[in-house]
Amino acid sequence: MSWLSELFGGGSNTGAVAVQPSQYTEQDWQGLRPAEMGGVPNPRQGAAVPGLYDSIKQYDPKWIALQNASTAAPAPAPAPAPTPPPAPVGGGPEEALQKLNAALGSGFENTYLPDTLDDPFINTALAKGRSSADDFISNMIKRGTLSGPAEAKARAALDAQTPGVTSKLGGIGSTLLGTDRTNLTNFANTQRGVAQQTPAGADFDPTPLVNQIAQTGQGYAGTFGDRFNAAIPAGDLYDTSGIGSLSGAVTSPKNVAYDPYAVEGGKLKSGLESDTETPAPKKKRTTEVF
Repeated sequence: MSWLSELFGGGSNTGAVAVQPSQYTEQDWQGLRPAEMGGVPNPRQGAAVPGLYDSIKQYDPKWIALQNASTAAPAPAPAPAPTPPPAPVGGGPEEALQKLNAALGSGFENTYLPDTLDDPFINTALAKGRSSADDFISNMIKRGTLSGPAEAKARAALDAQTPGVTSKLGGIGSTLLGTDRTNLTNFANTQRGVAQQTPAGADFDPTPLVNQIAQTGQGYAGTFGDRFNAAIPAGDLYDTSGIGSLSGAVTSPKNVAYDPYAVEGGKLKSGLESDTETPAPKKKRTTEVF
């Protein structure tokens, strides 16, 4: 009995059970399908029966799948890709401002005008004021109106004033620095306005504006000393008005030590004249009678 007869239950064997096409295995179908559908001849099949596959193909799972695919609704067309936003145009006001700020850096005012800028001028003014007060004490010592413990108290009185004088000078420096920094910020803001006038699409070089801001800051720094000194109030920084009261020496109204030999020839002498000074010649009394 042939392979096909076994499938359909034909042949001379008594009691053979016919195999329905719905019960065919994939191997069975491969032997029956035409070559264009991937059929593979089965050696057991022998010569193919003409028209056999066409009569039973409605049971072939592969043929059924092909029919379903051909009658299925077509897949929807893919959605078009979203239109990308237009590329930003280079340059322009916003980019120019960003470049300028980046080139300046944060806190550029403190870079050009640092907190230490007034230090040397404060120290110089402080030393000058103390020197003037020390000279006042030295002159009192030379006149003999201040000596010993009184001199030490006078120097200590000056030392006690130093913190206050330093603070006063520091306040002048801080005020001047604050004003200069504000003016420098205002000038930089003006330059920022210039940068924001850059047209769209135009490239921007912040170097010229940064150089102008730097030169302005350096100009403030270069004239700081003269302006600081001009802001110091007139007069002595140290108060020496009470130093004279620290002396225990007896003094005349002119702050000159009393000279016990001051009265001579009806004139008051200071007592500080040289001992080698030649006295004026005295007139001789005459007994001549005219």
